[in-house]
Amino acid sequence: MSYFEFDDVKRYHQPYEDPMIRGPYWKPAYDNSAWLNFKATLYPSAAIGLLYEPARHFVNGVKIMNGYYEWPKTRMEANIFFRSVFRMPNFWKDMLKKMSFGFVHFAGDVGIKMSSWRLVYGGTSSPIEYADWNCFKILFCAMTAFLPTCWTAVPFEMASRAYYADKTWPVELRRGYTSPLNALLRIPFEEGPSYLFKGSYPIMARDFSFYCFFCGVYAFLKNKFFFFWVYHDFPYWYIKLFNFVAAWTFGWGVAYPFHYARELVDLWPKERGGHCTWNNSYSTSIRWMFENIDILYTNFFANYWTYMVRKGIPIWIMMWMLDNNGFFTNSMDNHLSLETMFPISMESV
Repeated sequence: MSYFEFDDVKRYHQPYEDPMIRGPYWKPAYDNSAWLNFKATLYPSAAIGLLYEPARHFVNGVKIMNGYYEWPKTRMEANIFFRSVFRMPNFWKDMLKKMSFGFVHFAGDVGIKMSSWRLVYGGTSSPIEYADWNCFKILFCAMTAFLPTCWTAVPFEMASRAYYADKTWPVELRRGYTSPLNALLRIPFEEGPSYLFKGSYPIMARDFSFYCFFCGVYAFLKNKFFFFWVYHDFPYWYIKLFNFVAAWTFGWGVAYPFHYARELVDLWPKERGGHCTWNNSYSTSIRWMFENIDILYTNFFANYWTYMVRKGIPIWIMMWMLDNNGFFTNSMDNHLSLETMFPISMESV
């Protein structure tokens, strides 16, 4: 055998490409590392901070202005009304606070979670026509990726809550936080690092449930419906939207009650004498919810759309953009990825 023939053999017998040795390997690609994945998540995080947070802040300003003045009926009234929104006290200052914290929040929370997801799931190559343990593998990868990262939202939500709660205290008792980001930086030194993780159980349960089911269901549906856009029956974004809605509904249907359990304990009015119905226990609250799930399940979604505007829509935007960057593709070979597959190459394998 000549050198060139031996070299051809070496190039042919590679993992994921040789039909004789295809199997459930875990081998991340050269561009799949925790740091590179995290850097890729900074782009959608910047989109949230620079675009979504200012838009949401403006809408909130319009609602506040509409609470004092009636809705404009003429063009001149609309001009005065919306110009007044921009002239509200601290409008620009508060917008900058929300922009900076929004970027840090979603980069440090969703960015870390999804970089872990791509590192784990992206290393399990599943070439087309290879029947591996598909659905079980996806859920196992999701649990492996999100179990050690389900806590990343806790410090940011606690810092945000501490900042807004600080304004409600008497002046002599306030900590004087100037922004949510300022609270995030000061609390570990003034109150101790453990303060940022108080009440973390329902947040961790919520995020672990949502990300596991969303990523698991979406990756599963994307793998099953790839032939719709591969053979050009439907545009890719049609199928992507359908898969997103299905995975999104399933994920939050399981996860949001954990978020509501936190509100039951922390925000609901206490009984006479300050007694809490659930003894200030998240576990008791969640157990009560499951015991009454047959008659009260829809009530557990109170304030759902308010929460979606505050955090759900940014997560949707990030997931949509990260899917465009290959975060839900687990093929190590570019010519075998679902996004670049064409019928002629499909049928020639």
